[in-house]
Amino acid sequence: MTHSHLPAPGLLGRLPLDVLYPAAYRAAHGAEITAVFAEAVEHTDRRTALREWSALAAHAVRLRTKLSSRDPAGRIIAGAAPFLLAGGAAVSLVHLLLDLFLSDSWELGSPAVRIAVGAAQTAPWVLALLCAALGRWTPARALVLVAVVARIVGAVVAQAAPGAGLDRGSSLPVLWSVIGVLVLVAPPDAVDLTRQDRSRTTAAALAVALPMSGAAALWLNAWPYDDSFYRHVSFPPSYQALFDVATAWPAFVIGLAYLGLLAAPDTDPLRAAGIALAALPWTLLVAPPQYGIGPADVHNLFRTGIVLAVLAAATTLGLLLRTRRHTGRTEPDAASVA
Repeated sequence: MTHSHLPAPGLLGRLPLDVLYPAAYRAAHGAEITAVFAEAVEHTDRRTALREWSALAAHAVRLRTKLSSRDPAGRIIAGAAPFLLAGGAAVSLVHLLLDLFLSDSWELGSPAVRIAVGAAQTAPWVLALLCAALGRWTPARALVLVAVVARIVGAVVAQAAPGAGLDRGSSLPVLWSVIGVLVLVAPPDAVDLTRQDRSRTTAAALAVALPMSGAAALWLNAWPYDDSFYRHVSFPPSYQALFDVATAWPAFVIGLAYLGLLAAPDTDPLRAAGIALAALPWTLLVAPPQYGIGPADVHNLFRTGIVLAVLAAATTLGLLLRTRRHTGRTEPDAASVA
């Protein structure tokens, strides 16, 4: 046997698998898991064997944490994952525009450096969305992991840069980290990737990105360039109200998708609840000029209120429509039986 290969018994000894599963599941399926894994890695190299082990280990962790496709929590997060990805990719593009055109958004030297940093942080999100749109969820998840790491590294570099405030951008890495973690923990076998679902996800991303890009352009056009102190900038009340509403726009788009699925009688309610969950992280998105500054204020509370109001209205209207459609289906059936 070559150096690049490792026998299955040796791998099982070094990387115990069955103990990761819950006791009840292990008692019922432990022998089957071991046999299937041993057969899968019998004639493979170490990298492939480790990949197979990682997939099974992730399945074991999901079972232990009640986040598998059999569990309600797992199905809810699986429903949220595509819309979280759509919103994350869309807003990442919007912030790339801000990083490109806002003169003091980075204190890293030349505009070329700012463009490179912004593109490196945005590209994984966009590529992940493209993979999901093509039905390739595994590479999409891998790219989301890269995207989260890139955002965290970018935040660390920004804080270490000369003249960058320690609190600058503090809310944004948290936002993308929350989105990324939820996408990564979603059980892959429960994520809906039919053509209709992929089209809906792509449409949601476009519906978020285009209007928010317009709001960003308005912000940049109104930016008082003679004011060198970022946090002291203030806009007219009409502009500020528009910016506050714009930060809740992803939740509004996702709320419409939630309404549409909740109102359909045949939709899994847990999947619809997942789409509602996908709207909640956007309460972390801070409006300009507080963009990137941590402490909550009246603008942040205003935005959070909008997000919660959208979800409450979508839930109420969706349940009413769902009940009406369900009643409309059952009444003809009852009449035909009579």
